[in-house]
Amino acid sequence: MLSNVELILIKFIKTKPSYAYEIERMIEDREIRVWVKIGGTTVYQVLDRLCNKGFLKSKIEKEGNMPQRKRYYVTDNGNKAFEKATVKLLRNSEHYYFDLTIGLACRHLMETEMFKQTIQERLNNLNDFVDHFNEKFEKVKELYPNKRLLVKEYLLSHYQLEQSFLERILREPDINGE
Repeated sequence: MLSNVELILIKFIKTKPSYAYEIERMIEDREIRVWVKIGGTTVYQVLDRLCNKGFLKSKIEKEGNMPQRKRYYVTDNGNKAFEKATVKLLRNSEHYYFDLTIGLACRHLMETEMFKQTIQERLNNLNDFVDHFNEKFEKVKELYPNKRLLVKEYLLSHYQLEQSFLERILREPDINGE
């Protein structure tokens, strides 16, 4: 089974055989780190791991005075693993582990005003994040107008649900009760 990071990297390479730096730029430009935990150096390590597993192959290329670079390609085994992992992710549901859940479980040990203030701060931060999120995805939509941005719609639905939830608990008269 492929990890989420491996799956995303193979996705990019299936779309267009690429250099590691190009993949890193795509991740940055599309703000993929908003929804996939992937560090900068991780890209290079995971590409090497995928090559070692036989899911990718690389070809050393040199253009003009540029240094040599590896361009990555998906192998037949990589295509099979990609399809299998994608089907599994789409088919299965997962548990949600949100830090907010733990905070809510501990809220009755806080002063009500502190709880309200903290939730209001979270809501303000979430509102700012959603505004930024929407702006970024509008730019992506301009670049890729023919794609239905299902990832954006899915993530946004979760953020909007949390916004509604936070607004509701702030309106409740006894938000600190069990």
